Amino acid sequence: MLNSKLNIYQREWLEVVFAGRNQSYGAFELRNLSNWATNWSIVIVLSLVALGVVGNSIYNRYFKPDVPVVQQREIVVDLNTLYEMEEKVKEKQVEEPVPVQEKTSLQIAVDLPKEELIRFVEPKVTHRDRVTEDIATQDELTKTNRMSARLSLKASATGTSIPRGEFGSVKRDGGITGVKEGAVNGNSDVVNDFKTVEVMPTPHGGMQAFMKWVGEYYQYPEAALQHGVNGVVEVSFVVEKDGTLTDILVKRDISYDTGKAAIELLLKAKKWRPGIQNGRPVRVAYTLPIRLNTVSQ
Repeated sequence: MLNSKLNIYQREWLEVVFAGRNQSYGAFELRNLSNWATNWSIVIVLSLVALGVVGNSIYNRYFKPDVPVVQQREIVVDLNTLYEMEEKVKEKQVEEPVPVQEKTSLQIAVDLPKEELIRFVEPKVTHRDRVTEDIATQDELTKTNRMSARLSLKASATGTSIPRGEFGSVKRDGGITGVKEGAVNGNSDVVNDFKTVEVMPTPHGGMQAFMKWVGEYYQYPEAALQHGVNGVVEVSFVVEKDGTLTDILVKRDISYDTGKAAIELLLKAKKWRPGIQNGRPVRVAYTLPIRLNTVSQ
């Protein structure tokens, strides 16, 4: 019985198998060199693997270019600031101070009146604590040689029936009750403050949707990203009678063209619903704070 540990590739077995045959080439030579070829193959493969590992380490350490840190931008529109501004406006409207009538010195150049003039105070419903001037009674006005006027003057026997040039340093004829012509509901081209307008201008879809649009489409300047600029950009603009945003200005900037980017964004905004005063659309000034923040990954 043959030994189970016999190796037919050993030298003695090869000589037995190939006894009497040509041993210069062919199968004998292949079997004779098999161990040597296998060992060298293993050495070469291991050398190539080691060379690849060492070469990759050297490349990563000395030759691989630095990969810039990727920065993620985060834009937060500060709604709390808007709400605080609106609350302050409401508080100012509720706690309206008692008006104090300014005492102005009138520069009068008039012809003395023939009749005594009693100042006419326009009636206005108000709280009694806010009354600054009493209205002339009918008894005072119905007395002879008296008439109502814009100011009070004593009568003169040599005076004229109609006093001329009531105000100013030069005598001149003028209307006693003010300008001849004027807009019944005021000048709609005047820019109104958002504190006084009856119906505030609003963006279509509501303020929340507009703030979301600002956060999504604000283009953060590259220089601001590189310097990690954070803060609040405050811009002001006018909502026109047709809802267009005009006169866009930066009231507070945090440098690196962050304010300029806010202006470019608002120029692309859709038209708002205009503000309403006395049932008519009016121009309204508005202020918008935008909070900017960069977060590094």
